[in-house]
Amino acid sequence: MKKIILTISALFLAVVCLQAQDNMNREGYHDLSLSAGYGSNMQFMDSYTKIISGYPSYEAKDFKYFPTVTGEYGYRFNSKFAVGALLSFQVADSHILNEGHDNTKARDTWYSLMPQLRYYWYSDKTKNLYSKVAAGVNVRRNKYTNNNGVIEKFRDVNVAWQVGAIGFEYGETVCGFAEAGFGTQGYIVAGIRIKFAL
Repeated sequence: MKKIILTISALFLAVVCLQAQDNMNREGYHDLSLSAGYGSNMQFMDSYTKIISGYPSYEAKDFKYFPTVTGEYGYRFNSKFAVGALLSFQVADSHILNEGHDNTKARDTWYSLMPQLRYYWYSDKTKNLYSKVAAGVNVRRNKYTNNNGVIEKFRDVNVAWQVGAIGFEYGETVCGFAEAGFGTQGYIVAGIRIKFAL
């Protein structure tokens, strides 16, 4: 009985080792990613709109932006292309002064869902150089609270998009990656990616 257990254990370890040495940057592999981004276009437009609102007595200040958090799924269907989707979440806080008196707290929250396409310029066993494009829908929630505790809430739907001009990924099964681009995720995105086969 011990010999059988040892034999099965040895075979299991051999399969795991062989799989770990397999090239997971080829077709047929899936990946899941978690990342943080900085410099989202949604946050830029939010601050720009508040600052140039057109009301002389209206002043927006103390902008505080949190990193954009994104979860992604990708499927490498050939050596050059991968398709998938991403879901991102971001928050911004600010204060709005009306004639210098009414200090209204504003919180803007965005949720974005986008299909994506990645193009790989270069791939080997541990490194990938790629670009990506994504476009989808963005739901924005605005919450305004003034000194009297009065709360106003608004919700609207817009187009979400991201262009990752250049991305670099390093690792085999577990990878670190960084991207430079612009859009909903931000102009700098960095995170961790896990690859697997089904």
